[in-house]
Amino acid sequence: MTRTTRIGTWAALVALAAIGCKKPETTAKTVDADAPVAVSLVEAREMKAPRLVTLSGTLAGSEEAEVAAGAAGKVIATYVERGSVVKKGAVLARLDSRAASAQAAVAAADAEASKIQAQQSKLDCERTEQMFQKGAISKADYDRAHTQCASSKWTVSSAEARRTLTAEALRDTEIRAPFAGMVVERAVSAGEYVQPASRIATLVDTDSLRVEITVPEADVPFVKQGMQVDFRTSGGADKVYYGKIRYVGPSVRRQSRDAIVEAVFANEKKELRPGMFVTARITLGEQTLPVVPAKAVRADGALRHVFVATGGRLEDRLVQAGEPVGGQIPIVSGIKPGEQVVAELTPDVRDGAKVK
Repeated sequence: MTRTTRIGTWAALVALAAIGCKKPETTAKTVDADAPVAVSLVEAREMKAPRLVTLSGTLAGSEEAEVAAGAAGKVIATYVERGSVVKKGAVLARLDSRAASAQAAVAAADAEASKIQAQQSKLDCERTEQMFQKGAISKADYDRAHTQCASSKWTVSSAEARRTLTAEALRDTEIRAPFAGMVVERAVSAGEYVQPASRIATLVDTDSLRVEITVPEADVPFVKQGMQVDFRTSGGADKVYYGKIRYVGPSVRRQSRDAIVEAVFANEKKELRPGMFVTARITLGEQTLPVVPAKAVRADGALRHVFVATGGRLEDRLVQAGEPVGGQIPIVSGIKPGEQVVAELTPDVRDGAKVK
């Protein structure tokens, strides 16, 4: 081995020894998991708060109809599309009216003719009456003329009824909207043949909507007509709508043990649509609940947490919180009045921590 090789090997050994003797550096401070936490505690006190029940429901149009043709015939024209907003009486579609128009004309002519015949029969009856009084005709001839005169009145009534019937059939060739609303579906097109029961269009009144809510059996006795309901849609949690209860189901359904309650509200801006899912709330009087400061409640998605001091340590409690009232939050369930809770949550507040 040469001198140069021996020197390189010695240097490598010295370097390895230096690395082995080097002490590791501390990269982070170790946190004491059992270190006490300085917190401010307050007592959960009682206060009266509105008793709110939160329920699920569905929106429906105040009026919904599958508009029928009402007559048989071929569709010659349609005047609406899906999404069209129409007024009451607007023409939705028109049927071929040639046959109905001809029948109406015949019926009108027959009615006029029967009136003329009735007038002539009346004159004949008057003459017959005079001749009978003078003894110029027999009793049998008098009775026959009198019967013919009386029957002419019913002939006129029959002709008038037939004219009315054919006029209605002619009007039925124009299918009109029974109320103002939005066309959510058009079921026919020009050229199709329809029967009286055939569906022409589906019409929904969106100016006012119904909120159909299912109320649990225990709360049904407290729900009354005229109560206010506020609700939110699943897609617009920040926007609140208000309506009034107009119908409370007379019976509780056996399987689900709940009743149907219906509220109405004005949909002037057309923001909502039938079929949308909503979360509704009804105020059913007052109740006494423990309340805590708003800063004592931590939100974790839909969950709410409150830290309670018990046995010298903090306990993380899941609670059901009500609506804030003047900086305080009522707690429906999860804590009891008199318990000590952390007044303001800081990042170091944790479950199981000692209270300083």
